[in-house]
Amino acid sequence: MKKILLILAICILSVTYVNADNNSYRLTVNKSTNCVTVFKADENGEYKPFKAMICSVGKNNSTPAGSFRTQAKYTWRELFGNVYGQYATRINGHILFHSVYYNRTSPDTLETSGYNQLGAAASMGCVRLTAADAKWIYDNCPIGTQVDIINEGGDPLEKPQAIKLGANATYPNWDPTDPDPDNPWKNEGVKFHYIALNKRVKAEGLTSEKLAEVVRSGIVAFDTANNIIHFDLAYDISPDKKGKYDVKYFATDVLGNYGEINGTVTIE
Repeated sequence: MKKILLILAICILSVTYVNADNNSYRLTVNKSTNCVTVFKADENGEYKPFKAMICSVGKNNSTPAGSFRTQAKYTWRELFGNVYGQYATRINGHILFHSVYYNRTSPDTLETSGYNQLGAAASMGCVRLTAADAKWIYDNCPIGTQVDIINEGGDPLEKPQAIKLGANATYPNWDPTDPDPDNPWKNEGVKFHYIALNKRVKAEGLTSEKLAEVVRSGIVAFDTANNIIHFDLAYDISPDKKGKYDVKYFATDVLGNYGEINGTVTIE
């Protein structure tokens, strides 16, 4: 009898023991801002803000506040409504971190409307993330990682943005951040459409403001998902000096993808 009890005790310990206090990371979910902050332990064991993630918590206060330890992980997990999440990490009970939901266990069946809601409360209680962020937690935060869910307050790092999958999105049912090697978004990036890159303008009456209008005219930048975005330019041009000048147009989208093109302006 004693031998059976000893074996049972060893089995229980082997299932429940997690060296969580030595984890490199802790996570805070801010329900008021729909932002997850990753805190990383420094060499002194103090946790400092390390990474921020945009998320969607539950509607109608359905994500419970409190302090929890993660309990399990799933590459795919069935969710309420016969849909599925990628890279799920169980926080407590039926509350998980996971990607925006898919109609099947296939990464090309993303529900676009749910993805475009990232940054606002939208789920039934779980914490939705981009596929990349869900996978980061899945890969880097072991079972037993502390998760604090708070109702209000500020975030120590700036809340990221999520790229929108609008009417011009080439692959609306793929998460652009998904690291899947078959993700077609990996071949996309920042791009420019333009009428002319080599421009000519008269020097007479030309001011710096008018020159800037000429340089920018007819140039449009698009992010990875084909949304119009702001672009910057670099040039060293004196409006009162005739000549041919180089111009660089460049932009970075919210995914960190960068693009540039080069043109000229001739002042006559």
